Amino acid sequence: MKKVIIFGTGATSKIVNSGLKEDVDIVCYCDNDKSKWGKIFDEKEVICPENIKEINFDYIIIASQFNDEIYNQLIEIGINQVKVLQFFKYIDSFWSYVEFDLLQLYNNRENVEGIITGISYAEKGINEKVLIKNFNKLTRHSQDLYYDYNLVNYAIDKYKEEMKNLKYVIISLSYYSFEYDMSLSAMKGKVQAYYKAIGKEHHLLDIDRYLSETENNEYIVKEVFHLDIYGYPKVKWNITSSDKKIDLVNEEYGKRQALLDCNKNYYETVKENTEILQKYLQLLKDNNIKPIIVVCPVSKYYSKYFLQSMKEEFYSIINKVKEQYSFQFLDYFNNKLFEDSDFYDVSHLNEIGAEKFTRILNKDIIWDTDSV
Repeated sequence: MKKVIIFGTGATSKIVNSGLKEDVDIVCYCDNDKSKWGKIFDEKEVICPENIKEINFDYIIIASQFNDEIYNQLIEIGINQVKVLQFFKYIDSFWSYVEFDLLQLYNNRENVEGIITGISYAEKGINEKVLIKNFNKLTRHSQDLYYDYNLVNYAIDKYKEEMKNLKYVIISLSYYSFEYDMSLSAMKGKVQAYYKAIGKEHHLLDIDRYLSETENNEYIVKEVFHLDIYGYPKVKWNITSSDKKIDLVNEEYGKRQALLDCNKNYYETVKENTEILQKYLQLLKDNNIKPIIVVCPVSKYYSKYFLQSMKEEFYSIINKVKEQYSFQFLDYFNNKLFEDSDFYDVSHLNEIGAEKFTRILNKDIIWDTDSV
């Protein structure tokens, strides 16, 4: 019987639990939220991280998007790294969604007319199938401007001769994009998917550590999970942490998320990202591709609490760059055409909202009249 501790009590903990072998015993859960310590979650006690060393266990499974912070925390309190499974890091290394997106683009290379890059706002908020041109998405949750640019640069370098119809790139930005560097953020573990696909690690990757952690994750996964024929954990991804439907579009969540996203003040990152945008626009100019910079809609609860100072910083950079480069700029941040029912949460559109927004883009984007 393998004894495991699951670190995290959100939706991911239930996903992990759904795929464990019958001979795996969850001895307890662990969480950094003090309000949960000593309480019962899924019939097991939730303990403080400092108490882990008092528990008899074989492995700890990190079931949280804040993987790197938790991993480092465990190492600091004396947990042997060979006992730690970084669940999301394993998933990212097993199936590279970045490679998948590039493969989709490659398969469509002779017909593609446009590429969309950006973070989750564009991933959720723009439906490429509704656009009146043939677009491929290179958008993913937590993706930053560095990888927006490098993905398109990679695609042009590899497929330029075959992508003869490529005329547009939609660059989806948020007001905090210039303050954001994925490789230095809580989401830095996702860099491995980009490194695997295009060989770009930015400010993060220690290759020896990456290879060692990957090997360790693979070993523990085989020990504790049911696997499919490809070696992928047989987990249920559609499980939620509660049977009750949670309202994610309200003032409380809007304030919390807006202030979290605005809690950034990184001069060097802003400087670097400004230069990256300039390189990105120069790349498109050199290849006769029209850039369309888009800020996606957010709910009124999110926009209400978003800091004016960060919006002003964003506009200052956009206006400065516009003196050097030509691009269409479309800002829908405070757009009044969207209702609460159009949003999945306070800052992301749902499927209905995405179709609505994409139809607006069809009208607002200045398309090449020869190809409309």
